[in-house]
Amino acid sequence: MIFLAPMQGYTDFFFRNAYSRHFSGIDKSIAPFIPSGLGEQIKHRRIQDLWKENNEAMPVDPQVLGKSAREISPIANYLYDYGYDTLNINMGCPIASIRKKIRGAGILAYPEMVEMLLEKLFNDLPNKISLKIRLGNESADEIKELLPVFNQFPLKELIIHPRIGTQMYDGTVNLETFAWCVKNAKAPIVYSGDIFDLDSFNRLKNRFPTIEHWMLGRGVLFSPFLPEIIKRQETDWVENELARFWLFHAELVNQICTHRERPNNQLNKLKEYWRYFSQAFENSESYFYQLSRASDIENFIKLTDEIREKATWRAGLKPKQKFAFIKSL
Repeated sequence: MIFLAPMQGYTDFFFRNAYSRHFSGIDKSIAPFIPSGLGEQIKHRRIQDLWKENNEAMPVDPQVLGKSAREISPIANYLYDYGYDTLNINMGCPIASIRKKIRGAGILAYPEMVEMLLEKLFNDLPNKISLKIRLGNESADEIKELLPVFNQFPLKELIIHPRIGTQMYDGTVNLETFAWCVKNAKAPIVYSGDIFDLDSFNRLKNRFPTIEHWMLGRGVLFSPFLPEIIKRQETDWVENELARFWLFHAELVNQICTHRERPNNQLNKLKEYWRYFSQAFENSESYFYQLSRASDIENFIKLTDEIREKATWRAGLKPKQKFAFIKSL
């Protein structure tokens, strides 16, 4: 089973819907996080990304960012009443400003706080609960204290990105400590992190054959075909189906222009996506440089039309450049 990762500002409902119409392979998505602390009276517009009419194409679980049951419970109850029986708690966001507030990966440094939070949520909420975590905030040794806490509760899933919070997305994933988690966790584990191509997936699958659920994030932005590549276990067919990418892209442009009112916001969002899309083509640095200098939507679309006519899809589908920072996990 393949999950789509919650990438803040990227995998919103309009992306998920456009993706589902032109690609397959993703079985479920975790939505980008909703900040907690919205108060007892939740305004429906605050959960637009989760409106039922916006999520008919791809199953989705909501995600909430918070550090206390008092913050999280109102939005959890609201989402349950609205029809979402599962709630994912974000304990993995590596953004420094969030970690300093003891949210996201920051809460992992306080196992007693995590225990009190989960005890209160499981006692008070009807929701099934899953967690999105890292191995710790400042040290992977933190998971050795955290996992016994997690094991006390009937978690639906434990989604693990095997880095620590202070790493952001730098360095390599810590597969040795992840292996310890696989051996000792009671909850079903979902692996998340650095799956960019078929080879990287197969190496992980061979090393962790008991893992049945996998989460893809940046790899899907780099190549929207990746979930299908993994499930088909081959890549040769992609070049014959590139028209699907361009149909998806046209719909994504339309959705962005529909849901973002100001032209500058529309253009900047498209540039952010193409920081990743461009890497699937030969001469990606040059293409992205041209797109990054586009001054308006019309010029941007003209440039992407030229890429469609001239560019060659790269064999192997391995990222050539270091990925830019994405606010997620």
